[in-house]
Amino acid sequence: MAYPSILEYSASKEIEQVDPRVIAVIVFASISLLAYVAISNSGVFYGRYRDTFTTTATFNLSDMFMFMDARKLFMANVVALVILPLFVWLATGNPILGVGVLLLLVFLPRKAYAWMRQRRIDKIQAQLPDGLMMIASSMRAGLGFAPALESLARDLDPPLSQEFSLVLREQRMGIKPDEALENFNQRVPIPDVTLFVSAVGISRDVGGNLAESMASLSDTLRRRLIMEGKVKALTAQGRLQGIVMALLPVSMVTFLTLAYPETMQPMFHTVIGWGVVAIAGVMEFLGYKMCQKIMSIDV
Repeated sequence: MAYPSILEYSASKEIEQVDPRVIAVIVFASISLLAYVAISNSGVFYGRYRDTFTTTATFNLSDMFMFMDARKLFMANVVALVILPLFVWLATGNPILGVGVLLLLVFLPRKAYAWMRQRRIDKIQAQLPDGLMMIASSMRAGLGFAPALESLARDLDPPLSQEFSLVLREQRMGIKPDEALENFNQRVPIPDVTLFVSAVGISRDVGGNLAESMASLSDTLRRRLIMEGKVKALTAQGRLQGIVMALLPVSMVTFLTLAYPETMQPMFHTVIGWGVVAIAGVMEFLGYKMCQKIMSIDV
């Protein structure tokens, strides 16, 4: 029969002598301290997230001439971040889907802004040849460059008319014409606008017929848009193929989950299944980006 050693006997005696109330007080104090730190950090994080969101939203929306209350957008975003993931989790019983919806809502505003900004820039690029031709026609009729811009801002549709109106407003406030046009180039960073600003600057420094320069640049930009349209038409099948190939696995998993929920249950309720879903999601993203890279051709 083995007898306990002196150290083991003394340790057991010390453990027996500890009052359970002391352990309860220590546990309660530790939990309270952790809760206090979490609440304090959550308040700081909430404040920083609110300030960053409202500042970024105000700047981005004003950049696209959309003036809205950023605080209301922030409250709508917070409500969506709390309610939608919780609703998906309770409706499906799958926490992975709730986390996925949460991540989607976190990155969705930035992606939506990028999409809206790119759409606006594409529309400006499509309007610019006609706008330059209007400037050339106005200058051939005897108007100066500034009155031609005013006529363009008055007669042309947004968003190009908004940009030229802002250029004229900056000039009235005392900004030099070259700086106002450079600000326009910074707001719309595309080669077409850079060529327009450079042509105006060279014409003012060196001299020459600005109306003919605007007409020639308008014809060049129009031919470039036609070429880009042909390239997009020829690569449409490849881009659509990338989208279909990216959505096919998602559709198959959705169908199998609805048709055979018991068979697909380990994929969404086990650690190995979560790992498979994560790896599949990363591979899906990389494959879609690769298809986009192959089909993107610069003219």
